[in-house]
Amino acid sequence: MSALTASIDWVKTRINGIDIFDEHYQVEAKTNPWYALGPIFYLVWFIVMFTGCILIMWYVPTKSAAFDSILDIQTKIPFGGLMRGVHKYGADAMIIAATMRTYRMFICADYKPGKEFNIAISLVTLLLCLYSGLTGYLLIWNQRAFWATKVFATFPTYMDQFPVMGDFYQPLVKSVHMGWNTAEVLLGGGAAITQETITRFFSIHLAFSLIPLIFVELYFYKNAYKRVPLSWAKRSIITMMLVVVAVVLPAAQGKRSDPDVTPLPILSDWYFLGLYQMYKYLEPVVATEITMFIPLIVVALPFCDTWITGQEKDIMKRPFMLMVTIMGLVSWVVFSLLIIANIANIHEDPPYWRAFTYLTVNIGMVWQMWLMWNVKDLNMRAKQMKGCAVFFIIGAIQTFWAFAYYYMAKVEMFRAPMFQQWFYGLVRPFLPETEKLEAAMRTVQPTSTYFASTYRSDWQEWLKDTYVAKGGAEVKAAYDQILAACHNTSPVDFIVNWIPTFTPSHPKYLGMVDYLVTNRWAYDYVVFVDRMNPASKIETTTKGVFYPLPIPFWDLAWMIAGVVVMVLAAYMAYDFKAKKPQVEAKPVPAATTAA
Repeated sequence: MSALTASIDWVKTRINGIDIFDEHYQVEAKTNPWYALGPIFYLVWFIVMFTGCILIMWYVPTKSAAFDSILDIQTKIPFGGLMRGVHKYGADAMIIAATMRTYRMFICADYKPGKEFNIAISLVTLLLCLYSGLTGYLLIWNQRAFWATKVFATFPTYMDQFPVMGDFYQPLVKSVHMGWNTAEVLLGGGAAITQETITRFFSIHLAFSLIPLIFVELYFYKNAYKRVPLSWAKRSIITMMLVVVAVVLPAAQGKRSDPDVTPLPILSDWYFLGLYQMYKYLEPVVATEITMFIPLIVVALPFCDTWITGQEKDIMKRPFMLMVTIMGLVSWVVFSLLIIANIANIHEDPPYWRAFTYLTVNIGMVWQMWLMWNVKDLNMRAKQMKGCAVFFIIGAIQTFWAFAYYYMAKVEMFRAPMFQQWFYGLVRPFLPETEKLEAAMRTVQPTSTYFASTYRSDWQEWLKDTYVAKGGAEVKAAYDQILAACHNTSPVDFIVNWIPTFTPSHPKYLGMVDYLVTNRWAYDYVVFVDRMNPASKIETTTKGVFYPLPIPFWDLAWMIAGVVVMVLAAYMAYDFKAKKPQVEAKPVPAATTAA
């Protein structure tokens, strides 16, 4: 069988095993409530769509009338408050059911065998619910929803600072403005909340619910699946639960939005609270990247688990997956509680949650490797080499980030400047007169004021306006020396020609030195070297504290743990390979001769 045929068969097997709403577990759904989560989601989806279509008849999606129309629905329309409550709590129930279903799939290994794509389907379902809830949240147009959306609107703009794809470097894809354009498409007014915003959110809110429902209906019709394999009694109980909650806890109206008064703290709806807390602890760019990477990690986890444990479904024999699910659940719950209590100490809290995040997963990996080591059958041990390779890769990734974070914490430099100064350090031996260039940079802008400045595309002009204009002849001479150094050539200038640009009007770089100076990579290196040198005595913003800074114990713990996991995985893989049983050659039967 060719590799192409095998790949096609692999994909077909997983497509055939797709469950959108647990349609392949309809028998189990009749007795096991965990496998009824898919049908419950689908039932509640219909209820939400039904109540939403009723609310549309009275809702007015304009800045001036949105709040009043909601108030009229709540107080003047017969059963309007009930319909709105069922719609709101039904949407919450969909998110809860989708989340619980995803956790059930991980714990019960419902993605085995050959059903790994189900995790991606479940995740897409959850994300559609979250974004539908986000867009619907603004439609109330009250104070809390307005400001939560305004904060959320700033998140996409941080994509403009992503490496390579953003505007962080002058020539790279500068004309695209990914973050700003994303905010413009979603909001209609950049980072501002305008009439265009409420119009787009209203249309997106409806589209995220109605269009997927049409496709799912076609899927069920084509495959002749029963949509909700629950008895009428169970359907009635679920519906009445929503009705009772809507009556006992009417959907909040809140106060009319006021752009001039900022509420403290600014809180979103409950399912985004943990995300807001994470943004308090991290550099916004890094937090945005993590938010985008989390779905990719979730999709990759079932494949990793299959490589590690094969067809095993017992959660106690899959401790790696057990600890990952515990880590994700606890982090979300704790972060949500912390932001509700308005507790966030950016200097003391992060080492604890970083250690919890990494060490919980590390415990799961070591536990899993201990189970693998205790397997006595040599053939089974040999098959577990793939699992050791997965753990080695995860440990290597953790070790790499531990290495990077160690220096980031020592000198208080973010990820991008840290990698930039490393690149400068690699090409530095090929550049002319680097010591003179770096000395001139120290003269113009002291490394102690590094974070007093911001990244700007016109850094040289900013230096001139900020330091040169206020400095004396020595500073002016150093600045001129920097500009002159940009004309120097080097053997690595060809690398600059590989940098793509979509801004034809942008001037071409003169060479590698010009590129490194203009984008401040050379200055990042100067800051790093000075702050790592105890003799430089550069003081931090904390009085009496000097660089390099000490590393907290809990940060050191997860840094060391990554190395331990990597070494253990490598040793186990070597041992399993060294003791791999030899396959005896089968004897070839003697050829028979005709009588």
